Amino acid sequence: MGAYKHFLIDMYEAMSQMHITGGFSDLSNEFKRTAYDYRIGIWNPTAGNGLITPMELKIFAERAKLDYRERTFLAGDMCLSTHQMQLIFAFYSARTIELEKEKGDKNHPKVIEFTEAKNGILKAFYARLVLGYFKMVTCLSNPAQKYYGAYIRLAPFYKERPKLELICDIYGFQAQKCMVSINGCKRPAFQLAKPLSSAVTPIGWLSVDVSLLGNFYKGSEKTLDVFIQSHALTRLKERLDLLDQEAINYALWENTHTISQFVSYHGYLLLPFKVFGVKIGYLVANVTADKLLFRTFLFITHNSSPEGVRLRKLTGLGKEDITYWKIDRLSTFVKLKEEKYPGLIELFCSAGLEQLMELKNKEFTIDSMQTANLDGLTEYISRGKTEFRLMNLDLDTMVNEVL
Repeated sequence: MGAYKHFLIDMYEAMSQMHITGGFSDLSNEFKRTAYDYRIGIWNPTAGNGLITPMELKIFAERAKLDYRERTFLAGDMCLSTHQMQLIFAFYSARTIELEKEKGDKNHPKVIEFTEAKNGILKAFYARLVLGYFKMVTCLSNPAQKYYGAYIRLAPFYKERPKLELICDIYGFQAQKCMVSINGCKRPAFQLAKPLSSAVTPIGWLSVDVSLLGNFYKGSEKTLDVFIQSHALTRLKERLDLLDQEAINYALWENTHTISQFVSYHGYLLLPFKVFGVKIGYLVANVTADKLLFRTFLFITHNSSPEGVRLRKLTGLGKEDITYWKIDRLSTFVKLKEEKYPGLIELFCSAGLEQLMELKNKEFTIDSMQTANLDGLTEYISRGKTEFRLMNLDLDTMVNEVL
């Protein structure tokens, strides 16, 4: 009775969010029990392979619970949690069954209307559940330490307990390290990856089509694996000094998971690097031993970047000057007071750095970064082919089979 009572309380609160509370107390016990039967159970995540420790599982479980209850789904003036969405699905499911009995016709327009509504809610619920785990693996995956993958599946089904329940398997993958020779010196580098949605391949190691490399590659391979030097990871942490490690992990995924274009500049391949949609620098790449290697990260004011060269021509500032005045890091531009230094702002804008002024209004946390890119995350997850597939389960059929 405790679980049932909490279910009704939570469902009433969820319906209140949707402004559907009239007559809630008058609902029949049969209706409430039917809704209770349609609730979706979410199990704690389990280890998908032997490279996940109990402590890591605990971290994923705690984060998943917080994300499940956090109201982040916006629809009009409503703000719902993933938990509330499955409660609304249960309510609509019970109402659909009730209408079928009242109308005596499954094809009645009203029944069809509610059926479509509950199916839409179910798919939105599942999308948000997947998105929650996806955000976790992108911010916890560190190319120099470990990558994580997540795969959501049906929990074991018991005939005496006919209920739709989902469970997420968490996979771990050790960093893929190699040594590359640069100017005769051996340097450590790590292969980059991205999450996929498959129990067979929970992550995919990144590769880039050689057609994007132009004359920088003259070999016979069609794609090259993508690596990042430890020096580049160090520079990212130094220059993006307002971001913690999880935010840097996420930003690295956001800028590399789909590479479609490079900037060729002074004999180097530059990959623009953005935060909140604002270009703040470049990953510098070259090709070595049939690998695409990101060697370092340049903040956008660096005197080797296109914008940095223009800034030097306008101001005469050299490399040492930029370092001394700390205009080679994120915090400087976020704290820069436009009203106090109008001349400096004008010079930055003349050098093509005007977008940096947008950063002062941003909150540099992993939550705000992921929220700002929510549409991009959803699009990536929803994309077919070999990407992180969203609807790899026929949810409508699955519900009908279980209940």
